[in-house]
Amino acid sequence: MSHDEKKHDDKKHVTAMSVKMDVVITQNSDGTLNGNLNCKYFEEPFTFTRLMSMVEMMETTFDTKGFPEKHLLPRSFNKPKKRLRKHELDLPTLAKERSAEIDDASLAVTENQIKKTCSFDLLVRFRHNAEWQGSIFWKEADNTKRFSSIVELVRIINEALSR
Repeated sequence: MSHDEKKHDDKKHVTAMSVKMDVVITQNSDGTLNGNLNCKYFEEPFTFTRLMSMVEMMETTFDTKGFPEKHLLPRSFNKPKKRLRKHELDLPTLAKERSAEIDDASLAVTENQIKKTCSFDLLVRFRHNAEWQGSIFWKEADNTKRFSSIVELVRIINEALSR
């Protein structure tokens, strides 16, 4: 398979590795968390000031790409709702808009205020029972852990930041 065919094939098929997220999280001395989220579908990293913003952006990315597919989809006996298509929701633009909504003053943190920074590779493989299942690789510690819920993912991130 030629290089061009591989590139074309990558655009056609969304796999677990194609939705891998690169996350850098900073904990400030007051305990607040902020950071950047990046994947190949964003033109530039998505900046967040709370973990929930990160989770929401990831969920939007998964819904738009259709992977990992939600295990339980709402059922209806009325007309089915139209599924979002890539051309209807442009992820790079959405990431830029949401990052722009963040107050720049909230990100103006001096080095004395930064308590710890951690980098992760985050891979969500499944979305069963309205939860995420996958693995998180902590780059600085060269350590991988599996999680079976968003709460467990947050606990792993907090553990890494507290070490």
